Amino acid sequence: MGHLPLELVLNIITCSLPANDQILPPSHDVTKLLLTFTLVCRETRRLANRYLRERCVYLCSSKRLSAYILAIQQEPGLRNTTTLSLSPFEDTIDDLPLCCWVRELFSFTCGSLKRLIVDIPLRSLYPEDDHLAVRRVLRDGFERLENLEEFVSTQDELYLETTGVGRNPAVWKSWRKLKRLALYNVDLTFHFFQDLAHLSALEVLVLARSDGNDESLDDWAEYFKCTQRPFKLIMLGSERRRLIPDHLLSGRIKNRAEVVDVPMIKSIWLHHTIDFDIEECQNFVKENAEKGTLWNIDHGTIPCNGRPYIDEPYLAQLGEHWLMLDERRRAWSVD
Repeated sequence: MGHLPLELVLNIITCSLPANDQILPPSHDVTKLLLTFTLVCRETRRLANRYLRERCVYLCSSKRLSAYILAIQQEPGLRNTTTLSLSPFEDTIDDLPLCCWVRELFSFTCGSLKRLIVDIPLRSLYPEDDHLAVRRVLRDGFERLENLEEFVSTQDELYLETTGVGRNPAVWKSWRKLKRLALYNVDLTFHFFQDLAHLSALEVLVLARSDGNDESLDDWAEYFKCTQRPFKLIMLGSERRRLIPDHLLSGRIKNRAEVVDVPMIKSIWLHHTIDFDIEECQNFVKENAEKGTLWNIDHGTIPCNGRPYIDEPYLAQLGEHWLMLDERRRAWSVD
């Protein structure tokens, strides 16, 4: 009986991967298939190991995390992990050894890690109760991830405050290569928009169950003070907020006798997520992030009884004045 050509076998390995950028858990059939091919020959092992690092690093327990760190020490090639789903904690982060493992993991992988999804209860322990300084340990680890291009925090806004007094800058503010960012329950203050303006590569922002009010409109001015760079924003899991934009655009509106160019933003709100409770919202974000579908969730078919998403009116800044514009670019003041 003849053997299949090596090129065909390698192509079979590649074609076994899902079409999107799905992160595969240990129980997935493709993960098991890739592990099998690491035992066939040198070339299949090389390719399978590459895909395992890119698609299958799924550390969903403290046991898996510690085992992976030990494996890195024995096989340095595992440092080249590019994609990671991390959820090693249960109900609290008040576990110094486990926090040190997280920091060690990021120290090993920070040079190559580009995509990270974390499901960590950072609000389970507040700074004033952090007697073991575990929050400082975690913050040190996250600050090393300077090559991240995609980040998702399912349980909070990556809450890594270390003191009860004052405000620490958002850690993600320093990730200058970040293109896609998803956060949960962000307080939409001017501090947030100031930090957001530092992300020069940002393309998509997803905000789940965000907090804000009518003053958020004024806070958006903090973004425009620093940049007029466009990006896409998707809102989900909260009441409709007209004054929270989702897509910065450029447009032309008529200002009395002249036509002027102004920076514009237009919001998209996922209507079918409004009644999600906390767990449903967090699971929705995590599942779509791991499937690689979160950033384009406003496209295609989303199961729901009504429209999957609703386009908000455009919001524009003209000098010191804010204007609301409809789809025909007819303006009215919101000062």
